[in-house]
Amino acid sequence: MKLYDAQAANAKRVRIFIAEKGIAVPTVQLELGTDTRSAEFRKLNSLGEVPVLELDNGSVIADSIAICRYLDLAFPQRPLMGCTPFEIGHIEMWSQRIYQELFLPIGLMVRHQLPLFADVIEQVPDFAAAQRRVMPGKWRWLDQELSDGRTFIAGDVFTFADVHGMTALMLADIFDLSVPSDCIHAVNWSEKVRSRASWEA
Repeated sequence: MKLYDAQAANAKRVRIFIAEKGIAVPTVQLELGTDTRSAEFRKLNSLGEVPVLELDNGSVIADSIAICRYLDLAFPQRPLMGCTPFEIGHIEMWSQRIYQELFLPIGLMVRHQLPLFADVIEQVPDFAAAQRRVMPGKWRWLDQELSDGRTFIAGDVFTFADVHGMTALMLADIFDLSVPSDCIHAVNWSEKVRSRASWEA
């Protein structure tokens, strides 16, 4: 199999996941907005987006979360999405919360702000500004959730929910939306995940 990769947030999610799993996946590096919009690449993903995982039999999975789910099952060592029914449900709950509350507002802001996406969606600058305004409150929500003393987002073990959080942190750093310094619990979590080798993936 091989992973079609580029410098994009959703691709970063998969790179972090692969690093945390400790597996090796060959990659094809693409230029975002040029290679990813080519007719050849659109045969793999009609939306022209990365990442894309192409399996040895030619099958394609073209969504970062779906790719991670496949890899967690295909390589069951170091499971990041849970094993028991409760673990799977609990981690999925937190993964969805972090995606919806932290990653999505920043991602929507980016899509409505960067020229790269001007031909993909009808950009609404006021909407982008609104997404920027909500982010301090989103970090304060996470800070309150982490105030119970747990080490990571879904408990005391690193999970896929933290992978989502790391992807949000990466975007937040780029667009000056980092965790407010008075959010002590969220800052501590941020420091923990930034110290992991997968942060550099």
